[in-house]
Amino acid sequence: MEKKLELSVYGKIDSDIMLLVCIIGLLESLKSGILAIDECGQYLFNPYSVELLEGKDIDKKTIDIVQLGTELEDIDSLLPHRLDANIHDLLDRAKNLLREIKPDANYYTEKKWLTER
Repeated sequence: MEKKLELSVYGKIDSDIMLLVCIIGLLESLKSGILAIDECGQYLFNPYSVELLEGKDIDKKTIDIVQLGTELEDIDSLLPHRLDANIHDLLDRAKNLLREIKPDANYYTEKKWLTER
């Protein structure tokens, strides 16, 4: 049986920050050609993730970015000349939201744990 790793964060701000960091990392990897759109979809940009996040106390703007990320494959198929601009737009949204919600000083609530299961 494969072991599973989980990253635990507690509280609304920590959850939004962690998601935004993941979003930015996925989009930068996509932009650089390291990951493909379908790989980003396997990690986060999929309808299941949107549905799961909507049931949690996650900022609506964060969920909207994930939702728009699910549309990147369609954009690539239908309007490939707009893909780079859409990736750039999502990156800007995620970075701006992270700047907006992250407290000014070093911010720590609970310890963040990487857990093996």
